[in-house]
Amino acid sequence: MDHRISQMHISVRPYERLEQIGESSLSDAELLAILIRTGVSGMSSIEVANQVLSLDEAREGLSFLRDISLEQLCECKGVGRVKGITIKAAIEIGRRSMSVTPFWKNHQISNPDDAILYFEQRMSQLKREEVHVLLLDTRHRIIRSVVISSGGLASTGVFPRELFREAIKSNASAIVLAHNHPSGDPQPSADDIKTTQSLLKTSTMIGIDLVDHLVVGRGRSISMKREGLL
Repeated sequence: MDHRISQMHISVRPYERLEQIGESSLSDAELLAILIRTGVSGMSSIEVANQVLSLDEAREGLSFLRDISLEQLCECKGVGRVKGITIKAAIEIGRRSMSVTPFWKNHQISNPDDAILYFEQRMSQLKREEVHVLLLDTRHRIIRSVVISSGGLASTGVFPRELFREAIKSNASAIVLAHNHPSGDPQPSADDIKTTQSLLKTSTMIGIDLVDHLVVGRGRSISMKREGLL
């Protein structure tokens, strides 16, 4: 039996539905079916897509595809090497398109959730701890972001100097600091809190507002401002 999308009734074909109602209106299974293209014996592309989605045991939505290995994906009936690579490539294209500077330039950071969205897309999948800073203008619009260190929050004595040097160089009025916990647990450590308090004092002396300090985990991040630690 032919299980190609072209053999589906036109009212349920993902390609046609995307053209008619837009990509944002399609279900996760329909979007995946477009990448998968064809089904296998006894399964349509939509059914193959739903089988892939059934691997999302933590109910994270499509974001789970960032973490699943290509090997796991290819084990799904109807996926295979080429379709698995296509799915992984599509997920990475989406991640990169959301993280590039032009997409975010002049975007206003109005609350912790705005900052969390920005940093999670860049940092939640990192394998080692990094420290990033978001430089903001007087209206808290993004000027640019900078990677301050790749060895952890307190790994180097020049960290505060480098942090504020970049802010001054860009004429920033405010900053949002973020570092990730590769373990996935975003709970701030005692050292995280101590370093944040020290940086807050420095920022007050310099006249650059430390808006927030985020700890980025996997699937969850913590705002120190929201937790009353800043």
